[in-house]
Amino acid sequence: MENTLFHSGLVVKSPVLGCEEAVAYSVGWDAEVRQTEKRNRLLMQVMGFHTPHIQFGSTYYNAAFMVRGVCPQKSVVITYNQTKGVINYRNRRFDRNELLVLTRDEELDLVISGRNITFTIAIDEDYFYKVFIDYYGMDFEGTVKKRLLLEPQKESVFLDFLQFWIDYFLTHNKEYLLPEDYEKIEQEILHTLFAFIIGNGQKIGSENRILKEARGLLEHSLDLDLRLSDTAKHLGVSQRTLEYTFKHNLGMTPKNYLQVLRLYAIRDELKLADPRVTKVSDIALKYAFFHMGHFASEYKKLFGESPMETLKSSN
Repeated sequence: MENTLFHSGLVVKSPVLGCEEAVAYSVGWDAEVRQTEKRNRLLMQVMGFHTPHIQFGSTYYNAAFMVRGVCPQKSVVITYNQTKGVINYRNRRFDRNELLVLTRDEELDLVISGRNITFTIAIDEDYFYKVFIDYYGMDFEGTVKKRLLLEPQKESVFLDFLQFWIDYFLTHNKEYLLPEDYEKIEQEILHTLFAFIIGNGQKIGSENRILKEARGLLEHSLDLDLRLSDTAKHLGVSQRTLEYTFKHNLGMTPKNYLQVLRLYAIRDELKLADPRVTKVSDIALKYAFFHMGHFASEYKKLFGESPMETLKSSN
């Protein structure tokens, strides 16, 4: 069996790390993870295994976060998020029992408002399409616009299925597995996965348009003293509607969302700045922080260090 995408037998188990260190364990992913709450430092743990055509893993997050990037090339990715928080992908709120499906060249834009475990199955796309057609008797391309839902009454059994395979590869000796063993395991994983899910079409409502346009506006206004009322007016909605849209879909207010984006922009600049000639206050003012004491407090809540400490550690 040709090894077309993943290094067969590779097992990953990271310690609990900060997000910048933990993402290095996500083999084949090009993603950036950012924490979105200030009460806790975001910590992650990555675990998983690889067969010739499948990367199967779980990532634990101890707090709210957002992630952007791309998944492994030439793959179809199916994920399940186990959380009590709000799940939003590309400006659409997901149900708790909804599976996220990523296909080629699709940008990952995920926001989750609480502690979470993401289970991820990345499958070589040619292999996935073949097994999908064999199982369902239809072309996958015709179903990708539909929602893939986990049957609610099967959630606990589904989680057992996911955890079983991770534990199996983390605890068993893989040296004795033959190509035909991997082939049986891959088919069993996909057939079991397909047996758990049901399809259901959905139209995208106006709330998703508001969120998409609002996020885009805020992300391009980091250096402007933008008022929430001005944002709502620009979008043609009430301020209350804008507040509700963010809270319902992202689990945070638009003000908090904008502040997190600004703090990360400042941190990125501080990391690249020359500490001999750079003033923290100049960069903070650039991103509409006019009260330095408040800025320093909010920065430390999010990153666990002062802006000056970030600047002094810059390259």
